[in-house]
Amino acid sequence: MIAVLFIVAAASGAAIRWKAGVRWGKLGTWSLNTAGALALGLLVGLGNSLTTVLGTAGIGAMTTVSGLARELYILGSSSRLNALSYLVATLISGVAAAWVGVHWGFS
Repeated sequence: MIAVLFIVAAASGAAIRWKAGVRWGKLGTWSLNTAGALALGLLVGLGNSLTTVLGTAGIGAMTTVSGLARELYILGSSSRLNALSYLVATLISGVAAAWVGVHWGFS
């Protein structure tokens, strides 16, 4: 049963990521990575099989380092300052969202 939930969560996360990327581009990637950091922070203290599946498969498939790297490459080819700004904004928002999630979480 856990394997089926893992597959469904991973497929759902990947579909959400794909749709957001197509619709909103860099803003979609940034939003999902930030939302994923918040969600993982919220799940930190729960520690059961369902949270492992949701965190690893669902949120892991929804967030994307490869998408971020691709967007940084594209931005960097026209403006290194824009690429750096996007990276810094992503890192700051992700860490802040994770902090909020941990402190407001379900643990």
